Amino acid sequence: MKLILDAEIKEFDNNKAGIDKLLSLIEEKVFSYPNKLFSHLLIDGIEVYEGFSEYLEDNIKNVGEIQMVFFTIKEYIAGILTSTSEYLTRAIPALEELANSFYKEPDTTSWQQVDNLLEGISWLNETYNTIDNIPNLANVFTEYEKWNIYSKSLRELQEVMRNLEEPMESGDYVTVADIILYEIKRVLENIRINIPVVEL
Repeated sequence: MKLILDAEIKEFDNNKAGIDKLLSLIEEKVFSYPNKLFSHLLIDGIEVYEGFSEYLEDNIKNVGEIQMVFFTIKEYIAGILTSTSEYLTRAIPALEELANSFYKEPDTTSWQQVDNLLEGISWLNETYNTIDNIPNLANVFTEYEKWNIYSKSLRELQEVMRNLEEPMESGDYVTVADIILYEIKRVLENIRINIPVVEL
């Protein structure tokens, strides 16, 4: 198998020792570009974002070409915000259906949708923290004020989610439905319309 990085090609054996050497070199190269962030590996045309060792071991006999994919900081942030917009475009309409299921009687599907919502909100918080920790962020956004509104809306969402705990634990499903429909949905819509623009 070979690692292609810029004009450089490094060959490795298709075995455990080869994988170890490859991963060691990848770790070394991750931080070698001062103005770029490592995103993922492209292994024989397949994007792999995590679990590199496991993926390589599972496909050891077939792995041929590996590329490290880097983005500029602006490209990286723009990619996250595009994914955020796509997630919210799918999630917001689903909240009405979820609320309706709690107005009736929640079933297994309802609880699975709640789990999905919680995972999505957790992901929103993680991506926010990732972006917010990037230095000189004000230079990345064309409208930095939108980032501040986005940030404020995420804090409001965390508060709304805390308000959801008690009615869920006590089985007050009408209040759960109201919070989903009138608070969570409103805040997510506000987040969606305030996703800042990154000029590439």
